Amino acid sequence: MDFAFLLFMISLSVTRATITGPDAVNGSVGQSVHITCTYDTYYSNYQKYWCRGHAWEACTVLIQTQGPRKVNSDGRITATADNEAGEFSVTMERLTVNDQGWYWCGIERYFLDLLSPVKLKVNEADKLLPSFSDYLSDKETQRQKNSQYYFTWSVLRWVFFAILLVWAILVKLKI
Repeated sequence: MDFAFLLFMISLSVTRATITGPDAVNGSVGQSVHITCTYDTYYSNYQKYWCRGHAWEACTVLIQTQGPRKVNSDGRITATADNEAGEFSVTMERLTVNDQGWYWCGIERYFLDLLSPVKLKVNEADKLLPSFSDYLSDKETQRQKNSQYYFTWSVLRWVFFAILLVWAILVKLKI
């Protein structure tokens, strides 16, 4: 196998690894919210999904799409992928208090999915604006989740890079 090709593949494994969305979204009971996550157009042909769960390892996929538009079975969630713009959008309609929680925009990959956490806060009709303490606790929780995820990924990608680099060198030396 060509050494230059291996180095190219290694560099791809630690770059372009991003999908971003809003930290938090507020909605009201009975209303709808629209969330847009952006990604590198390199991932245009990859499966995109929207899942729910506090931890991404155990989140439940609510809707997924590879095509331009998909509506889930109960008609409350719509997902749209604009692969030319690198945008994955989700609309959740007829919100209930039970919809409140952690969600993830995701791109399915072979080794490790790309994910971006989004906290959905659903306000009841009489409480339209969140309190300042709610805002601070949501931001702090989000900051902690992001720092754990990005720290883990930053360590893992360089470990993976080192393993691939050693492997490429061994292949070149034919050991």
